[in-house]
Amino acid sequence: MKRHLLPALLILLSLLLALALLSNDHEWGDDWAAYVMQAEAILRGDLQEFIRRNAFTTRTSTQFLGPDAYPWGYPTLMAPWVALCGPHNFLCLKWINPICYALFLIVLYHLLARRLPPFPTTLLLAVFAVSPTLLKFNDHLLSEIAFLFLSTLGLLLIDDVYRGPLSLAKSLALGAALFLAFFVRTNGILLVPTLFVAQIASLALADPRRLLSDLKRVRPAQAGSAWSGVLPYLVFFLLALANFLIFPAGEGSHLERLRIVSRQTLTDNLSAYLIMASQFFQDLRFPQLIYGILLPFVLGGMVLQARREAHLIAYVVLSYGLFILWPAQQGVRFLFPLLPILVYFAYRGMEATAFALTERHRTLGRWLTILFWLGVIVIFAWASVSLAGQNLARGRGHNGNVLDPLSLEMFAFVRENTPPDGVIAFYKPRALRLFTDRNALLIHDCDQLPLADYAVLRKSRGGVDQVSPQTIETCNPALQVTRVFENHKFVVYRLAPR
Repeated sequence: MKRHLLPALLILLSLLLALALLSNDHEWGDDWAAYVMQAEAILRGDLQEFIRRNAFTTRTSTQFLGPDAYPWGYPTLMAPWVALCGPHNFLCLKWINPICYALFLIVLYHLLARRLPPFPTTLLLAVFAVSPTLLKFNDHLLSEIAFLFLSTLGLLLIDDVYRGPLSLAKSLALGAALFLAFFVRTNGILLVPTLFVAQIASLALADPRRLLSDLKRVRPAQAGSAWSGVLPYLVFFLLALANFLIFPAGEGSHLERLRIVSRQTLTDNLSAYLIMASQFFQDLRFPQLIYGILLPFVLGGMVLQARREAHLIAYVVLSYGLFILWPAQQGVRFLFPLLPILVYFAYRGMEATAFALTERHRTLGRWLTILFWLGVIVIFAWASVSLAGQNLARGRGHNGNVLDPLSLEMFAFVRENTPPDGVIAFYKPRALRLFTDRNALLIHDCDQLPLADYAVLRKSRGGVDQVSPQTIETCNPALQVTRVFENHKFVVYRLAPR
């Protein structure tokens, strides 16, 4: 019991830091607004109406914004919180993420404890417990933290495949975990082939003579255990089928993005994702150099653990393959589920390197490994505590974001002075729709302005994702453009045919 005390304290500390880093506002990027509106649609029971309105925004805007609907898992998780907190109480809604992050750390601890002695298990757990990159991301109403938990849970349950035939309960739990990961993010489906790799690897690791002997001793009453490997797939398939029957498909529109895959996008993504994991160390000095030093250890750890960890390697390879194929880059958040695996393999590679040294230098190698990760933990912890203190000192507020008084003044004007069926041009259309219930489009082309009845322009953005405030009154001769509202941050124009 004592060996679990320090990990438990680390997880509690991480939960407190994550909560301390939550703000009562939200940045302008509006993927989160779509998630909140999907949760509202679940509560109202009008899923198709959400699809219709969101598809109008995503398909009519002059650039790609996202799918007609994101996977319904995270909105389903959010729905009780939206019912309790309301759709605009961001501080309350964000509590979902720290809870999921604490659950992730619990699962990660068990995943590591199966592989490493207590001290290195606690050491690597601490890296993630105080990681500023991950803790700060809890302040975003996005699905990455929930998926990090469910993805890691799926890998933990897949581990049991190596321990022999799964019990009925474990088979059901594994199938459910695979589905939940897929339900939250579509790339969770990669856990399904990961399970298959684990099953093949477990057979390869087994002693053929013992395996044959075990099969001969199987009684008819036990024959069902031989099918335990199939049951997780069946559970996943049935739950996925229920998902498709209950929730309208909207993620499929995302696949249309594959049309723009080219040799150039593949080359760009390959180079970008090769170094993107270095952002995990962005609070250290020279993060790319540190990552470059660690990369050979990661690869070495993978080679040395290839037989026992085939499923972890398969999950990394499949995920990187998908990200490189996908035309749009979304930063290090896509790599969150892979970071624990990469850090684990880095430690394995460093450990093996130290062991390969002569007896005289072996102890030094081990201490250098420990001191390196302790240094990372200390710097991470200092950065996270400092950020949490700053956030609390400013009352959890951020100037210039969605709940800025000038933004709320603009939302109120649109809500009270435009017709319910009006179409508003705005650079973050889904955020505008969340606060005003008006259909909105992103329009940055003067020729497309007739699609809207009003245009809301942010003064400081110039022509980025909007028609420039300096040219809107003259850029389309077919329109009569009338200024109807202005504050220090926004200006609103009514658009009418001449």
